[in-house]
Amino acid sequence: MKLTHFIVGFLIFISGSAPSQELIAKKETKQDLIDFVFRNYMGEKPGASFVVVKEGKIVDCQSFGYADLENKIPATCETNYRLASVTKQFTAMGIMILIDRGKLKYDTKLTEVFPKFPAYGKEITIKHLLTHRSGLLDYGKLYPKDSEEPLLDQEVLNLMMAQDSLLFPANTQFKYSNSGYAVLAMIIERVSGKSFKKFMEDEIFSKTGMTNSTVYVKGDPIKNRAYGYTFNDSLNQYENIDQSIFSSVKGDGGVYSSVSDYAKWDKSLYGETLVNKDLLADAFTSWDENGKTDGNGYGFGWFVDVENGKKYVRHSGSTSGFITNSFRIPSEKLTVAIFTNTVQFGGLWRTAPFLASLYSDGELPIPMDIMIEKEITNNGSGDIKTYYDTLMARDTNYKVDTEDLTRLGFSYLRNDNKEDALNVLTFVKTEFPQNFDGYIGLAHYYKKYGDKEKAIEHFKKVIEVATSDDQRHIDFSKQQIKELSQ
Repeated sequence: MKLTHFIVGFLIFISGSAPSQELIAKKETKQDLIDFVFRNYMGEKPGASFVVVKEGKIVDCQSFGYADLENKIPATCETNYRLASVTKQFTAMGIMILIDRGKLKYDTKLTEVFPKFPAYGKEITIKHLLTHRSGLLDYGKLYPKDSEEPLLDQEVLNLMMAQDSLLFPANTQFKYSNSGYAVLAMIIERVSGKSFKKFMEDEIFSKTGMTNSTVYVKGDPIKNRAYGYTFNDSLNQYENIDQSIFSSVKGDGGVYSSVSDYAKWDKSLYGETLVNKDLLADAFTSWDENGKTDGNGYGFGWFVDVENGKKYVRHSGSTSGFITNSFRIPSEKLTVAIFTNTVQFGGLWRTAPFLASLYSDGELPIPMDIMIEKEITNNGSGDIKTYYDTLMARDTNYKVDTEDLTRLGFSYLRNDNKEDALNVLTFVKTEFPQNFDGYIGLAHYYKKYGDKEKAIEHFKKVIEVATSDDQRHIDFSKQQIKELSQ
């Protein structure tokens, strides 16, 4: 159903009577909903930019707040943000370009590229690195955190070469690995004969028209640059935290780009601008120890989710002062990218699907948890059930996910918003009694506020309701009951 029908239903509820179309337009629009989810980035604060791309064209692009607080430079759709781990899709594409040209293969061993690599590298292939199945140790745990010098990709490779073992035998399990993508950047340099930055500029940015994008190298200028910030509670102000000892690693997080440039990147992923279509398909396919799989998992620089027969590919990023998110629905040719220059407001995993739903012409469900959060922000949490029933009675497509609703309750719990936390979690328990989420949420609530008896009661309900698929929650609840009973 079209968004305008949703707006009608929403306004009827909050006003108590059917308003005129003119009143609807004034009181509740798509922009009102957008402003709500980006409310924390408005004013003299670090900023956010988003783009929505459909059928290869930008259908909306907006920015909020500042790219540079010190100089009062507003964020725009051309602002360059550090992409953090959204970089990995570009690093993966660099490897695929070399594979497409016959300079690498999926099964090329690490020791074939770096002959001096320790013997354990004989078991690690390019594909294992791409899909986070290499078993390489985490460079963040190997590099001294009190170091005064920023870590670089070459030094990550050196750290890996100084080891004599893996976290697990290659290809036996998945473990997200920044080390693997730093090593991939060094493979690109070794095989292409170009620096990672030069390779990205020559082989990806120039060919896709991403003229605003670059790779971070200390001392090199970055046009339209956003600086990263966090909020210092003791000083009651934002602080520039643009760099850390790990922010100079390029392959896992060093690309700077704007949302307008990202739209050009997205367009290239529907054709053969960079590599052949079969390689592209491999990137957007989950891989396990046996090869391709139809289920959820990880491709080449992308997480892959399949829900109700529809494939979603996505990736988020977080680094010193920046949080980013890219969310694509290839079957709809619909993409949302959101880049921010503060870590203050957490991840964007809810915001991106919400924006996608607003621009999907009713094809994608609107996340109910965000609508309930908006109602609580505007009118309080005292009558969530009535609001929920009113929305569900309308001819609108909603995604009602008990896990997401419980997360909303936990967000209030973390901030000590006792009433809102209790009302949300009670609503989940009452409306979805067959699901364990509300019970475990309330168990945590009562534990936090010292009511051991009620906490135990709700942990017992988790054990009663949860299935074998939720075994970790069952085990956790049993442990909690044991500890609370002592």
